[in-house]
Amino acid sequence: MSEHMLVHLNVVRPIGAFSAAQDNAVYFFSQLPLVFARAKQDGDMFWHNHGARLPDGGYLELPGVMAHSTTATEENFHIMTMAGWRDLAAMQRFTYREPLHAEGIRRLKGWVDRSEGPTLALWWAPRGTRVSLDEAWDKLARLRRDGPSDTVFTPRTARAAPG
Repeated sequence: MSEHMLVHLNVVRPIGAFSAAQDNAVYFFSQLPLVFARAKQDGDMFWHNHGARLPDGGYLELPGVMAHSTTATEENFHIMTMAGWRDLAAMQRFTYREPLHAEGIRRLKGWVDRSEGPTLALWWAPRGTRVSLDEAWDKLARLRRDGPSDTVFTPRTARAAPG
């Protein structure tokens, strides 16, 4: 077993005004615990964390997200989901083959602003590491600014786990 795990950060920024009472938000937040419970069942996901990054750089835990509302996309936070996985194959197997997750991707496709660049960042971390939302955001920002590298990449540009 590798001494490293693959960490993923996925961000979604809702398009338009946001309220937790909107249909897409209700669907997303009701599915989130179900999706991650299924991911943990096979033992390939070690941990997960969720929150949001505000436009001013601050962070909200999920209860704060649920209480937040906006009037326009540029006011919206980035909803962050993050997890540590056994390896890339385990993450991809779940992401693309788990019916509940695949349905969510299809259903919410039009709800997500993708104008800022990549919304998924991957990197290797020592197994057992818990990554903060701030550290994860920095990885995504590096990917957006500098492109894929050995320290942060996308599924299409994946790097092998360190030695």
